[in-house]
Amino acid sequence: MNWEAMGAVGEVVGAIGVIATLGYLAVQIRQNTNAVKLGTAHEVAEELRGMFALAASNQGILDSLIVAAREPGELSGAEKAQYYNFTSNLILAYQNAYLQMEKGVLEKELWEGMTRMLIDYTNVPGFKEYWPNRKHWTSNSFQQFMDTEIVPGTPKEGVSMVGRY
Repeated sequence: MNWEAMGAVGEVVGAIGVIATLGYLAVQIRQNTNAVKLGTAHEVAEELRGMFALAASNQGILDSLIVAAREPGELSGAEKAQYYNFTSNLILAYQNAYLQMEKGVLEKELWEGMTRMLIDYTNVPGFKEYWPNRKHWTSNSFQQFMDTEIVPGTPKEGVSMVGRY
């Protein structure tokens, strides 16, 4: 075998190695992307679970949510502060999820369920007072999303919300 033939065989073997490496890297990137998406979904779900667990375990917050759902005008100053604080944290958690969904990191299937929860939450009287006063704390794109798709949304009929049990 001459040197030219050996060089050609070497180039073919090298090209096969490059193709195999690229295939391996593509699989690794796909697996990493899936892991990032699953991690993001887990973090978003944990953040929301934490908010709801806080409300369920804190009588003051729970009372504020109930009054805000029935008659927000009856909230005392401290109750209104609690309600606004809880709702602000909840909205910021949803904004984070929205931005993750927009970037393609949070799966749309998870986001769809979250939007239904948000529609239900925004349809209580206290939120209708809260949102115009605090929406400027969120990004412009999230404000537009809330104002066009969530706030005017119709909650599922027959679902009991806090304060209406």
